[in-house]
Amino acid sequence: MKRLLLLLTFMVVGFMLTINASAKTIVTDGLVSYWTFDRKTMYDKTVEDVWGENDATIVGNPTITSGYLIHGLKLDGLGDYVSLPNVGNFGSRIGPYTFEAWLKTSHKRRWSAIFKVNEAPCEIKNIGYGILINAWLGRGFENRIETKEDGILLERSPKRENGCGGSASGRTYPVSDGEWHHIVWTIREATQEERGDFRDLPDEADCLKSFLYLDMEPIMSPNSCSSPNANLPYTGPIFLGAVNNMGKASGFFQGVFDEVRIYDRALTEEEVIHNYESGIGLSVEPIQKLSTVWGALKTKH
Repeated sequence: MKRLLLLLTFMVVGFMLTINASAKTIVTDGLVSYWTFDRKTMYDKTVEDVWGENDATIVGNPTITSGYLIHGLKLDGLGDYVSLPNVGNFGSRIGPYTFEAWLKTSHKRRWSAIFKVNEAPCEIKNIGYGILINAWLGRGFENRIETKEDGILLERSPKRENGCGGSASGRTYPVSDGEWHHIVWTIREATQEERGDFRDLPDEADCLKSFLYLDMEPIMSPNSCSSPNANLPYTGPIFLGAVNNMGKASGFFQGVFDEVRIYDRALTEEEVIHNYESGIGLSVEPIQKLSTVWGALKTKH
């Protein structure tokens, strides 16, 4: 009997060590907030920030469902969203940051928001800051958002004292196919070479380089430069799964979100790949399970 218990113990230890060796925890350098959407981190209308102190608020009646890792939050496209606090550089839109999430949707009938913020004076021309899917920017001066299947619209409108600088980029990518997709948007200071037509601006000019990754693939890399210290911070909360249009929600997302993270720096391409390949997030469950099994074996003995 002792030999059998010893053999079982070695087998369990070997299995758990194999899991720990093969799985990767996510990058934590620069991590500000992390919402896993696991059932144990959500209570009432609160989503716990498992890394920082920036708990999010659920609006509407989304449901907990199977996620990319453990659980996710399913939004109905009719009024559900999650209000994320104005977190670091991601909230202000000034300075380097990374937004990262896993999402799954098959909805294509109308455009919807992963997130977007419209604030004065940017609301005048229907421009703001965020990522829309199945969306495209219509022609003309009204900047009308139109539905375009598989279109991804990246809006980067800096707020300024004398107005709002409209800037947008679009690509097509089959994100609404009912499969899980990993999306990452990074912002960092542009190098002198990346400034392109803006090379003559002084070194202290606000010149930021964007990279939008989908499933590890960089699909857009626009840059945006302006005169020194011209940009003002956004102040409103970020609506995950909706447009925050001057405090009113619209453009609701229909599908599931999981593993949403904010960094106060731009992840490198290697780090984006690393997080994509992570199968455990920050989990230490294998170690916890090993302690449980060991205790059970000792009790039986």
